Amino acid sequence: MEHDSKIKVSVIIRAYNSEATLSRAIRSALSQDPQGVSFEVIVVDDGSTDGTARLLERYASNSLVILAKRENRGISEAANSGIRIARGAYIIFLDADDELLPSSVSALSTVLDESSADYTYGEYFEEYGGVRTRVRPKDPFKAPIGAFAWRREKLLSEGGFAGDTIFPEYDILLRTWGLWKGVRISAPVFTYHRSKNSMTSDIPRVKDAIRLLNDKYPERSPQITLIRSYDI
Repeated sequence: MEHDSKIKVSVIIRAYNSEATLSRAIRSALSQDPQGVSFEVIVVDDGSTDGTARLLERYASNSLVILAKRENRGISEAANSGIRIARGAYIIFLDADDELLPSSVSALSTVLDESSADYTYGEYFEEYGGVRTRVRPKDPFKAPIGAFAWRREKLLSEGGFAGDTIFPEYDILLRTWGLWKGVRISAPVFTYHRSKNSMTSDIPRVKDAIRLLNDKYPERSPQITLIRSYDI
């Protein structure tokens, strides 16, 4: 889909069997204080088999929301589907169990408006085991995907995200390291809800993903070592 100059930001939510948390994520995206920044919300239902599709029916008439259903092909391909549908110049990815803060769209898009950066990332709150912590990542490899905003044209130029990793954000950062410019902002932009059921709580799977990145990008070992730990 061609870029629509009337829309600045596309928030893409990838959903798979997410009926328990998806409404919270969508509400957080729709409850932005965009400060004049136009935005849309794209929900990609990645072949859910629970009540996700029924839940999404209540948003079918909302002009800010675009719904897309597809067969299950994983988080990277769901992200790529959203990128292709998106009409905004900038892309923010929100996982279905997380929440954007009200100023996220405005704060992240302003940085891209006022700089030559290809992506930007901010601070975030992490909730795990009933504890809420403010995290101030010092580099992009310490930030989860929900902390980022990307220029859509740059994602498209790279063919989108790779489909062989649970960390597509780190894969594309490694692939473009030294070519893309990133800017960090000193403000929290989303809440990262982690639990024992989260993908990143499967430590063997996380370690396998890190090994895969090392195999794909052996020359990027110094950057791969920066990826945040999930051993908590």
